[in-house]
Amino acid sequence: MNSLSKFLKGPVIVETTGPDSYASGGFEVTVGELRIVKHANVELSGGYVGEVASISGNTVTIKAYYFDYDASADGVAIEVADGTNLSSVSVKVIAWGY
Repeated sequence: MNSLSKFLKGPVIVETTGPDSYASGGFEVTVGELRIVKHANVELSGGYVGEVASISGNTVTIKAYYFDYDASADGVAIEVADGTNLSSVSVKVIAWGY
């Protein structure tokens, strides 16, 4: 355990909803209780999967994915298309930081 870990705060939980119009590359959620996020996990509802794409300060960028099981060759998750309305999707960010 390093000497800074005793100052680590968390978990801090932020619950919100997705954007009205998803943009390729993800959407941002700010963790207001922290100045710097060191690590974050994300959960999405509605069958979507979230990925922490990046963290900058106290802002977490989240990519949203879905699985297309009707595709001719099922594969990895597919990023949600630009313009998709995710406003009914619950988003939970669980973060640790300072």
